[in-house]
Amino acid sequence: MSRPENHKDSNKLIFGKYALDSLSAGMYSHSLMSLREYIQNSADAIDDLPGKFVNASINITVDGRKRSLIINDNGTGIPSDKAKSTLLNIGCSEKDPDRNRGFRGIGRLGGLGYCDELRFVTKSRGEDIVSHCVWDCRKLRQLIADRSYLTDTASLIKDTTTFKQQKYYGSADEHFFAVEMNDMHGDRNELLNVPAIRSYVAQVAPVPFHPDFSHGAIIDRELLDRVKSYKSYRIFVNDERIYKPYRNIVGLSKENSESVTKVNYLELRGESGILGFGWIGDLSLQGTVSTLSDMEGLRLRYGNILIGNKETLSGYFKEKRFNNYLIGEIHICSNVMIPNSRRDDFEDCKEKDEFYSAFLREIGIPLSRKIRYLSGERSKANVSSNQERLFENAYTIVKYGYVSKLQREHIIKNLSALNGNCSSAVKQQAAKLICQLMNSEHVLSVLNNQDFLKDDALALLNRILEIVYSETSNKSEADRIIGGLYEIISQQIGDTMPSEV
Repeated sequence: MSRPENHKDSNKLIFGKYALDSLSAGMYSHSLMSLREYIQNSADAIDDLPGKFVNASINITVDGRKRSLIINDNGTGIPSDKAKSTLLNIGCSEKDPDRNRGFRGIGRLGGLGYCDELRFVTKSRGEDIVSHCVWDCRKLRQLIADRSYLTDTASLIKDTTTFKQQKYYGSADEHFFAVEMNDMHGDRNELLNVPAIRSYVAQVAPVPFHPDFSHGAIIDRELLDRVKSYKSYRIFVNDERIYKPYRNIVGLSKENSESVTKVNYLELRGESGILGFGWIGDLSLQGTVSTLSDMEGLRLRYGNILIGNKETLSGYFKEKRFNNYLIGEIHICSNVMIPNSRRDDFEDCKEKDEFYSAFLREIGIPLSRKIRYLSGERSKANVSSNQERLFENAYTIVKYGYVSKLQREHIIKNLSALNGNCSSAVKQQAAKLICQLMNSEHVLSVLNNQDFLKDDALALLNRILEIVYSETSNKSEADRIIGGLYEIISQQIGDTMPSEV
């Protein structure tokens, strides 16, 4: 183990041990984000394969009993002479930012905070050597927490990692890279939750549209023509192929649904040309899309990988919730806009400002206005419908009697509260009804005009009806229940009453 040094007496620049903690778990708000980093690296390795490698894939395997997760790809792998420096150096990637999604050389650290052992295994094509790099994450966390252990990042890495190479007895033509997260800790670790992983990968990773999404093939062609970095990959989670969540039927939050009959395309331009290109499902905007669908909101993507989360673009609408009325994607076309290290936004540049200004101008403001207008129209229709139902209930009480004092008071209050938008005739009608309601009798008194019920039975039924109305928060539901009681009462007494009030 490295010994503490008296750094105060040294003029040497030191990167302390806490830098490694900040570059691993400190980079991510939740554990599943580490999967994005490994998938991103796998996609870059597949892109580096010569020619068109049709059988390339990324496989995620979760073993709950062993508490392990493995991400394996058959991309180029890392040559044996570069494996140690590539896997142990920090921030020294040889990747090209213009061509690769990951290029900072820190993404492979993503799993350090979520398991006790992080293992990398890789082999390059044409070699008979396989390289193993193992991080003792448990020891790493202990040393970072140990205040008496003062060291730099390089020494910390040396004390917590092992690297070895062995002869590979399989085919020299094989090439692969595997990430193994072993002995994962935490009883509720999402990295062991297969449904959560499938949902996350479907929304975040560069996977294709589902074959059942009838617009997927057309959107694919448009994106391939216009977005240079757009690609999709074969990704499996426990042998199940993963696709984007979009489907023809979109569930809405109020248990309704509608079909995506068409999609609309749009371009977002800046001074240098097209910065973003995307598609939006042509929905009626009746309400927010259900969160259970994993489709809600316009999503921002770079290299077909999600930037941030489903809320990243919400702040560019008049109200954040308006984004959840939509489904669709905006793909970045500019190679000047580079995702920041957390991949929740882009590095500052003129094109970034132009992109968000264009989004606000072309999408955020006009769609916010449209959603507000349609919401207002629905509100007007609801007011009209509610007013009509209010008068119907009032007339029923005047004719047959009220079921509870609370019900009658509720209707009188609503009639009195009719606002200035009503015509004078409606106001006069409401005033007349209020007087008639004040003089109305209880329905049981009206029904018992021939003394079918004794006083104690009458009082009991009266109390029952009062409880039904007062204890039911949804008054429409209370009216439905009371309507059924009306029917029972009328059958017992031999009178004919309406089934609803």
